[in-house]
Amino acid sequence: MRVRSQLVRRSVAVLAGLTVAGGAVALSTVQAQAAQSGPSAQVSSSVAAAPTISIKSDKATAKAWAKVSFTGKTTGIAANTKVQVQRLENGKWVNFPATTKVTSKATYSVWVQSGRVGVNKFRVVTAKAASAAVSVNVTK
Repeated sequence: MRVRSQLVRRSVAVLAGLTVAGGAVALSTVQAQAAQSGPSAQVSSSVAAAPTISIKSDKATAKAWAKVSFTGKTTGIAANTKVQVQRLENGKWVNFPATTKVTSKATYSVWVQSGRVGVNKFRVVTAKAASAAVSVNVTK
């Protein structure tokens, strides 16, 4: 009987030791992550969503030099933040001469005119985010 109780106590001690060791490993992992983040970093279980901006065109096809309106919604972008329209030219996004600002309702509205006949790809960008591209087929 004495041997059995010693075996039970040792098993409980080993199990308790493993539990404490596992907790220490988990704690040291969290501490290591906090140390890598910097001295003032705090470990948080919530992650902030990345800023986003969407774009929608009022026309899929437009005559050359006709106004085409773009509207969209933003998340995580402050009101009065500048929104820049860009056009894809030779594989590079180039600033188009059209800007606006994010409203207090986290939306924007801007229009463009293009004389470049063919498919024009546009997007809008802020310092924090870029929208997907939208295509407008400009005809003569």
